[in-house]
Amino acid sequence: MPPILKSILKLIVVIVLIVMAFQVNWLIGVAAILVILGYFVYVNRSAMYAQRGNLAYMKGDREQALIWMEKAYVSKAFLPKHQIGYGYLLMKTGDLTKAEQMFEEVLQSAKASDIRIQAKLNVATVYWLKDKRDEALSMLQELANEVKNTLVYGNYGYFQILQGDLEEALAYNLEAYAYNDNDITIMDNLAQNYYMLGRLNEADEMYTKVIAKTPKHAESYYFYARTLQQLGRTQEAREQIKTALEKELALVTPITKEDIALFAIELGDEAVEQKVGE
Repeated sequence: MPPILKSILKLIVVIVLIVMAFQVNWLIGVAAILVILGYFVYVNRSAMYAQRGNLAYMKGDREQALIWMEKAYVSKAFLPKHQIGYGYLLMKTGDLTKAEQMFEEVLQSAKASDIRIQAKLNVATVYWLKDKRDEALSMLQELANEVKNTLVYGNYGYFQILQGDLEEALAYNLEAYAYNDNDITIMDNLAQNYYMLGRLNEADEMYTKVIAKTPKHAESYYFYARTLQQLGRTQEAREQIKTALEKELALVTPITKEDIALFAIELGDEAVEQKVGE
């Protein structure tokens, strides 16, 4: 039976029970509603905990987010999409072993292909962060051979750049761009790829498109600033590095906050130089 039909039948049964209860006595009807609501809250408590965890994370309270996600995890009916979110949060806080456990459990239980793809991409990220880079790239390459979608193109394209085979990475990132020329991750990968190959005018053109989409991570602004500096456009580079200083680094990154600060100083940011010297 299709899930939507099951849901409709359950709703009909609930309505019938409430109507019958009210026909007997209004107090019994009210009691029936309270029991049904209590049952609904109990059955869906995991999703409610996960939602509170997501809200805490969005507010920047990672500690509280972890508490709510753990409560959701130990509750029954923890949805795979929430488990992936919990795993990602664990990666962000450095608990790679437990994060890997979350993703592996999803791979064992989830049937939906999109959820499984996301879990595999995250397992590869854990491998990379654990310095198991060959395993990470092997998993990503296998997935890229099987699946052609924006998420896979964006992830594998980025890790190829980090691996350092820039010509091979460029071929893949151009293929990705032909597949979806409006995705910010794919565009950002191609821009960074061009920069690292010294193809500065193409990097500049692509980064112009990337920055127009207001990327959330510092790397985009940092490498664009590098591009602009090498093109002799120092003032524009200063503007980009200033934004980079205000942004968070990506989970997997080839640079550090110190790299950004040092380049800002190189570009003449006296405020950053004074702060570093304190």
